[in-house]
Amino acid sequence: FLSAFWMGNSIKAMESYRLIAALPSSKMPKIQALYYTFYWGIVAYQLFRDGSGEDLLAEGNAVLRKVQSWRQTCDHVENKLLLLEAEYFASKCVIKSAKKKYEASIKSARDHSFLHEQGLAYECMGKYLSSIVEFAEAKQCLRRAYECYTQWGALGKAEQIQ
Repeated sequence: FLSAFWMGNSIKAMESYRLIAALPSSKMPKIQALYYTFYWGIVAYQLFRDGSGEDLLAEGNAVLRKVQSWRQTCDHVENKLLLLEAEYFASKCVIKSAKKKYEASIKSARDHSFLHEQGLAYECMGKYLSSIVEFAEAKQCLRRAYECYTQWGALGKAEQIQ
């Protein structure tokens, strides 16, 4: 799942997530459950916007609700919640709110020193801006994502978006 997610293969990520989600929750360590859930929410919203089915919006929304409940007890999910909210607004075509949430997610990830998630937020924002034909801003976001991934040491991921 994680390899498919980071390499941008949403269909493979979806298939892998569904296999993982079928496991009893006691078989998955808690931190991995957080990341699998978070990344699945992003995949679900992006696949919904790509036209892969209405049910994916509902699945993204379920993840959003779950992360909202986690946020009440854990400060380290703030940037994740903000990014999922951005993806939700992007999926609902609420451009101004989506941009605001992407920017807030980037800031929160930076403030918490989550360099890879800062890169992810820039990447998601860049893809979204490209989809609404704001190419100059999209290019800036993708350049910043490249810089974050390079600093993080994920050179393959950086090359993928360059």
